[in-house]
Amino acid sequence: MIHLKIKNNKNNLITIFLVQFIVLFQVGCTSVAEYNHKIDTPIAKEKLLSDVNYVQHKLEKLHPNLYSYISESQLNNKFDSIRLAIDKPLTSKEFFFLLSPVVASVHQGHMYLSPPFKKMENKELTRLTKLGAGPLSQFDLEWINFKLYVLKNKSNLKGINPGAEVISINQVSPQNIYNKYRNTYTSDGYNTTYISRGFSKRFSTYFTNEMGINDSLAYVFKQNDSLISCVIHRQILEKKGKVLTKLTVASKLKPIKEDKKKQRIYGYDAISKTYSKNLSFVSKDSSIAVLKVKDFSKGNFRKGYKDIFSNLKQKEIKTLILDLRNNPGGRVAEAVELYSYLTDKDFVMLQNAIVTSKTSLWKLGLFNKIPKILYPFVATFYPFYMGFSTLRTSKNKQGVYTYSLVGSKKRNYKKNHFSGKVYVIINGGSFSASCLLAASLKSNSNITFVGEETGGGFNSTVAGLLPVVTLPNSKLPLRMGLMDIRTTNQTEIIGHGIYPDKEIIPTLYDKLENKDPEMDWIIKDITSKNNL
Repeated sequence: MIHLKIKNNKNNLITIFLVQFIVLFQVGCTSVAEYNHKIDTPIAKEKLLSDVNYVQHKLEKLHPNLYSYISESQLNNKFDSIRLAIDKPLTSKEFFFLLSPVVASVHQGHMYLSPPFKKMENKELTRLTKLGAGPLSQFDLEWINFKLYVLKNKSNLKGINPGAEVISINQVSPQNIYNKYRNTYTSDGYNTTYISRGFSKRFSTYFTNEMGINDSLAYVFKQNDSLISCVIHRQILEKKGKVLTKLTVASKLKPIKEDKKKQRIYGYDAISKTYSKNLSFVSKDSSIAVLKVKDFSKGNFRKGYKDIFSNLKQKEIKTLILDLRNNPGGRVAEAVELYSYLTDKDFVMLQNAIVTSKTSLWKLGLFNKIPKILYPFVATFYPFYMGFSTLRTSKNKQGVYTYSLVGSKKRNYKKNHFSGKVYVIINGGSFSASCLLAASLKSNSNITFVGEETGGGFNSTVAGLLPVVTLPNSKLPLRMGLMDIRTTNQTEIIGHGIYPDKEIIPTLYDKLENKDPEMDWIIKDITSKNNL
């Protein structure tokens, strides 16, 4: 009897589990279908106006530097204009193109409204994964001088060479996509160097939003004054009778233990097969080192920079080239750590971050970054997070709430800091925390900046915590920063990034020929000074 009762209980539990799984699966499928139907269905005027009010309220309540690059009256007028323009129901996509330019007019590059994307059921996602690389991802593309060029052809069609111009994809021109989406995103402030790079990064997202996910695309290229029409299909790799995607093949390559340790410290990216922090030496002159920092997000930066600068000291390097091109930023603490190796004085790199209230970091800072299924677990620790953020937030003499950052307290420079000549390479892709570092380095006399104006601002960046809120009716995701982070080294030029001492902008020819004009100029400058 006891044994039978146990078996029945087991069977009941299994049955309950299966029923719950089936219900959850059906709900998931239903929710996907309902969501996709909803974003295609026109939303009532009153609900759209409610979403406009929701966005304006969130910005006014939580954005710490809302009127830095636009006046309050100008922004209010833009919101009022939208309210007047909404005279009929609109779909989420139509509403996105109406509201996103207003969000972008604040000129804070971290903040943007995202377009609505249709969700996919697990069955379709599995099918696409098995089929391999999509037809849009088989080319490395870059937007240069209002044209889209192929920098690298990764498809099986070998007749398309680097430098070919993309005329159209499925009869849609890149210029059409650019003109449609240009006003939906921004750089920090008024500079324009980020805009083309931002579009290059977002092009596949924008195109997919317009045309959906396709198993094949019809391209028209212009190459050597000739037009080439072709169809690119999903790329499948065959190996021993099994269909493998590139990602699957890469995942089967197991690195040795030594490589694993290096990957953890220096931040390895398995897709690009590059490190977040990479130190190399100029072969023609062993006294010149190049430190390429791709981002401030990966790896054990304290251990990494300690090893790097110990290496520089041991090799008696005289000149360091710090490459921050296309560094989108990341951890502020890492930028502060790197600065401590590039100065010979104790320093305070950042001011206390400005926030809108003592509790503004509670509302959106944590739960919006995790799946809902983890809410019960995170809720246990949430009171500690609230207490921690509250203790670090205070009101200054001017009545402004500020948050104490890692870099807003006095720090000691490192004993094995680099004391030689430093060159810093920057461009429009240098953003966020990399600009905080570059702006701070601008105060050091032994540093020369080469390249173009950064995409991020000189004086500040509104970031820190970057929650995403979903608009109640249109379901559009709005990303915004909650901290105004400012450097102690400020410039009187408002609304622009860090300017180079020597401006050099690579051409399309430079990119196709793998030339590096910024690096070439630096080497020549070092050589000429050494020969004096």
